[in-house]
Amino acid sequence: MIQQLKYFIRSKLLPNKLFLIDKKSHAKSIYLTFDDGPVPGVTDKLLTLLDKYDVKVTFFVIGSCAQKHPELIVKINESGHTLANHSYTHPPFHKISLAQKVREIINTNLAIENIINKKCDMFRAPQGRWDFKLLMKLFSLKITAVHWSRDSMDFLKEEPEKIIKRFEIKPVSPGDIILFHDDDQRCIEVLDTLIPKWLSQGFKLEALKL
Repeated sequence: MIQQLKYFIRSKLLPNKLFLIDKKSHAKSIYLTFDDGPVPGVTDKLLTLLDKYDVKVTFFVIGSCAQKHPELIVKINESGHTLANHSYTHPPFHKISLAQKVREIINTNLAIENIINKKCDMFRAPQGRWDFKLLMKLFSLKITAVHWSRDSMDFLKEEPEKIIKRFEIKPVSPGDIILFHDDDQRCIEVLDTLIPKWLSQGFKLEALKL
């Protein structure tokens, strides 16, 4: 009940400019997002898959990983995908101070900007752990907080067939922001099945743009 109330507050009472949980569109669009990368051997293969179907997505990258693998950040950017912030070290945001959270965000923004010379204006908290002070700080920094409306739950490391089945039981809807992770190969196998299915249903897969 508490979680349902929190979801209502986030999705209905807070403006999209402050907290983006879905992205309503007149077009039949859905938005794939990937957390916790870039990871060599996964992110690069995922980019190849996305090129195969000519779709664009959003990568919420970890700053320390971006600095270790700048070539992947460059490749994501040059492929026309959106780069966004997922903290610098992926700490438990419910256990650290606001000042520490802000440092995590700023350090990641600097890492991204130093690699591709573009400012980053979207952030997703590790594990989706938000609080009101953080949202207000992001608003003052002119950074949009982005949650998700559909969770693939690929973090459970289940067989790809189980992940695919969940989307068959509960199909996606226009405007859905869908959470995946590009830190494990199974997202590639899952999406090689789901992307062509969604495209055949008339959906357009787009990167998030403010």
